[in-house]
Amino acid sequence: MPRPHKPLNRSTRNLNIEILRILAMLLVVYCHMIIHVDFTNGTSRIVLPMFPGWKSAISFTIVQYGQVGVSIFFIISGYFLVEKQFSWRRIFSTWFQMFFYAVLCLVIAIIAKQFHTLPFDMDGLLSGSQSIDTLLWSFCPFLYNSYWFIDAYILMLLLSPFINSLYAHMPRKRILALIALFLFIGAWPLFFSKATNWNNVVYAVLGYMIGAYIRSYQDSLRAISNGALAACMILCTALMLGFNHFVLSESHWAQILTWTAQIHQGLQILPICIAFCLFVSACRLPQIQLPGILSTCLLRISAGTFGVYLLHENMFGFRFIWGMVASWLPNISDKISLVLICVFTGLLTFAVLDVIAVFIDGLLTHPLRDLIINKVHRIQGAKQKN
Repeated sequence: MPRPHKPLNRSTRNLNIEILRILAMLLVVYCHMIIHVDFTNGTSRIVLPMFPGWKSAISFTIVQYGQVGVSIFFIISGYFLVEKQFSWRRIFSTWFQMFFYAVLCLVIAIIAKQFHTLPFDMDGLLSGSQSIDTLLWSFCPFLYNSYWFIDAYILMLLLSPFINSLYAHMPRKRILALIALFLFIGAWPLFFSKATNWNNVVYAVLGYMIGAYIRSYQDSLRAISNGALAACMILCTALMLGFNHFVLSESHWAQILTWTAQIHQGLQILPICIAFCLFVSACRLPQIQLPGILSTCLLRISAGTFGVYLLHENMFGFRFIWGMVASWLPNISDKISLVLICVFTGLLTFAVLDVIAVFIDGLLTHPLRDLIINKVHRIQGAKQKN
């Protein structure tokens, strides 16, 4: 039984969704900031240490909210692409942006190293045997899994026409059953952490399927009240916090269940549920209407979100960015000041990186991408004529 056709809003630029896209990347930035910046001591770090207590549990909950942001991006893709034709250009554009940022950061680091010692232990990335790994990371980002999120996103795009066929021909109940199966796989690692069937591709496909379901069966979601969506988000957040506190308490049962290995990503299905509630809420709100200049500015900020990720998750970028942030932190004397500094630092970091990303994409990435695509089209056109 094919899915029913729903009257949909065909606006290609729903500002509610664009704001949600910005919020999603903000959550990712805050996630990585909490991991890499020690606001108490004003130092940068590679990993977030594990300590018993609510303070550490809150920190890991913020980290896991980064997965909420990632889930939102996957859901947005499914929502907009479920009724679109497969496009190699879309895949190439995503890959090329990832490749260009990786190579650009490498080139900047090599040039900077000629004039001065690189800060924050970045010199080691270009020395000895590590330099080979760095070159592979930069020139083969997709094959080398340099950016796990972008890799999963590209694979999701490759699988999208097959998923779309399911939505075109599979009954709604079977689609729900398939989504439920994926959600079960997301909870599977909690069973002694021995089953590793959950991975980044399953994660991306599940997010895409949820977004596609929201688009295809919006009417059926009206039975879920706004209060229920809010309650679900609160409950999921409370479960995340409680799970983190339990794991960090060094409980004997937490060690037996090997949940300490899950502390970074947490309960995978909970961020997905929160992302679902946020997305449905954004779709239900009246579409935001802004004057032309403000609307254009918002769309520019939204367009730079992938670039923000590629900059601050680059192997050079995250060391430099979070090292600089840590070195500029003022002395923090109380908890309220700490919270305010964290909030302001995350917003400022996102704003600066977004401006840089928009500049790079507008002047370099997109023109080069279009040049390559147009060149390929001309070559293909010439071959067809011959």
